[in-house]
Amino acid sequence: MTSEPNDRPPDSVERRRGADRTYRRILDRAVERFDRDGPGGVVVTQIAREAGVSVGAVYHHFSGRAGLVAAARAEQFRRTTAADIEWIRRGLDDAETFEQFLEWNRRLVRTNRSPERRAARRQRLAVLAAAIEDHETADEVRWAQRQLTDGLTELVERARAQGWFTEDLDARAWAIAVQGLFLGSVLADLDECDDESWVAVVEAIQQVGIRPPGPAGGREPPPDVPTGTPGHH
Repeated sequence: MTSEPNDRPPDSVERRRGADRTYRRILDRAVERFDRDGPGGVVVTQIAREAGVSVGAVYHHFSGRAGLVAAARAEQFRRTTAADIEWIRRGLDDAETFEQFLEWNRRLVRTNRSPERRAARRQRLAVLAAAIEDHETADEVRWAQRQLTDGLTELVERARAQGWFTEDLDARAWAIAVQGLFLGSVLADLDECDDESWVAVVEAIQQVGIRPPGPAGGREPPPDVPTGTPGHH
């Protein structure tokens, strides 16, 4: 049975959702700087000037540079995970057959190894690591991460409803495991592992859960059990 996460956002996320335009303007400029220059690019005086607000307004909304960096880091993470789940959802929406589903999954795995995704993956890993020590970041990162896992779990359940995913594995645990595989690509980067070799291993692991539709609602019978179905392998 799939575990039920706590779907109530933390207070910090609620505050962000209800924030005024000044807060959003400051945060947007901070995220732009963070994207371009990393944490070192988040300078309170520069952010205030670019946002068209006073330095005092930045301190009022974020309590200082540390709070602003934490908020920018969490917002960057939230935007990345939201974009990821939307991209994955669109791909699954377009898959009308099991063959199209397999092709979409292959494209997903290969896209993860692209140079563009490589940078995003390292960035995400850095945010997760920072959230372990930074309590100001942790709540928002935890919430964004939970939303991503929720979305992936939903997609696994949809694939299962089509008969494309085994009934034997928990959908949420699978969603977390797949994210672990994708983040594990950082180790492949450091080791300079050949992309094709890495993709082949990830695809082989995924076959544990992915199943062609069969007479048992997507679950294939053991190979030594005769089915009497023409063309069954």
